[in-house]
Amino acid sequence: MDESVGAEKQTRRLLFKTYKVTILMLIIGQIQVSIFMEIKPVKKFLEEHYYVSLVQFFISFISIQLYVFFYHIIVHKPVWKRVLAGVWTFEVNTISIMKPAKTAPYISFIVSFVLTFAIMAISLCYGNLAVNHRRGLFISRHNVIRWSERLFVLTSFGIIVCSEMKRVTIEFPTLLIYTMLSNIFVVVFAASMRKRNFYHFEPPGDHILIGQLYYLNFYALYMGYVWTTASGLQLIGWNISIGDFFK
Repeated sequence: MDESVGAEKQTRRLLFKTYKVTILMLIIGQIQVSIFMEIKPVKKFLEEHYYVSLVQFFISFISIQLYVFFYHIIVHKPVWKRVLAGVWTFEVNTISIMKPAKTAPYISFIVSFVLTFAIMAISLCYGNLAVNHRRGLFISRHNVIRWSERLFVLTSFGIIVCSEMKRVTIEFPTLLIYTMLSNIFVVVFAASMRKRNFYHFEPPGDHILIGQLYYLNFYALYMGYVWTTASGLQLIGWNISIGDFFK
């Protein structure tokens, strides 16, 4: 009984650390997107050289696969090597899904920011309710890791492809589907993290791996919101700016 209680407390502690890692990465990623969108020379270059986005996507795909596969080795390396591996994975995945060839209105970023953290709160509440009632959309740790990689890669590729679409009537429903998939999965991810034996207590630092993967899915969700709302506004012909709200 004492062992079970101890494991539950340790799981809660790792869960708290996981959310700290995820939220920190998500905020930094959102800031980077906002800044990157304003660098016009870079955007113009990427718009003229479409293949660069595909190369970024490929590097992103390989990086996350290697990071997950070798994490049990990375975690035993010196601090600077662990930080370097984590930062590299974070940056290449953040950049790969920015869709730099287009610019979203600021209202899309604001709405997406609010929706993303609202879904995170809902996911957390759902995870707590599901584990307390022992009913919910649980999947194993292995499937969480596998599907988090797959959905992030799928969403990244979808956003890159949609950036070249000329018809918003096709772009909007496509992005909407990707966003809905991300919505569902982050909730499943949250519930699964609350299961007993989800975390590996040894070696230490498992919350960083899970936090990185959770971030990828929330970042994909955030960017899905950004481009879905931007595409939706374009579809209905609603040209609105932040300044319009203060007139």
